[in-house]
Amino acid sequence: MGVIGAALRAGCLLGLIGFVGGFVGPIILTPEANQGPLLGILVTGPGGFLVGLVVGAAANLRRR
Repeated sequence: MGVIGAALRAGCLLGLIGFVGGFVGPIILTPEANQGPLLGILVTGPGGFLVGLVVGAAANLRRR
């Protein structure tokens, strides 16, 4: 698998983990806050994807 494939795989995985954590976490911790899931949609999901891209590419380049 190339660098781009590894970066996309890690980006999708960490983006999904960040999205689920940011979406479900506020619902569980503060159910009365109606804007809690926006954290997962706008912050932790895209942030996890970007971090995953960098980590996946770096890990693949380091392995070579």
